[in-house]
Amino acid sequence: MIDRKEAEKSLEEIKRHLRETEEELRKMGKCAVDIHLLWGILALVGLILTNFFYDQALYNFIWISWACIICVCSFFGYRIARKIAMMTGITSFAAKLTCMVWVGITISIALAMFISWATEYTHFLESVIALFVGVGFFVEAFVTWREFIAAAILCWLGAIIVGLFPQLVNLVFSFLIFITMILPAIIVKIGSIREK
Repeated sequence: MIDRKEAEKSLEEIKRHLRETEEELRKMGKCAVDIHLLWGILALVGLILTNFFYDQALYNFIWISWACIICVCSFFGYRIARKIAMMTGITSFAAKLTCMVWVGITISIALAMFISWATEYTHFLESVIALFVGVGFFVEAFVTWREFIAAAILCWLGAIIVGLFPQLVNLVFSFLIFITMILPAIIVKIGSIREK
């Protein structure tokens, strides 16, 4: 049987490991803002291209541009994620979970876009995308930054607004991309520079 002092020592060791893991995950979250910034900027470029191609009646180029954006973001996002893992040395279950959730969401969005293109039924595509991204932020809120819960709620509200008022899709998506991806990344980057 374990005596009380040994049990307390083991409990303190477990608590120390949990604190270290949480600190590592927050450190990983700071490094991962580059991925959010990449996706945010390229998503805004995608919205601009969508409007341009729509005005020029070049509808198939809309799908091609988004396919290219997803491929570019996936390629460079993967490279950034590998660099983060090598730099921080983090290979925890929580980090892998977050990564796999975002990979699954990216695949789901790509498939939803392909189905919309193939069936020519695009009415709720933007709402579905906002719902998926909201799930990603929701999961990430419990792994890295609790503040991402606000991003998840904003994405879900945006999905409802876009579903009810499709004419606001560009405004709502631009707002969501800026507020949930670009602005937080810039704030974290500025904070990291000040810490140095």
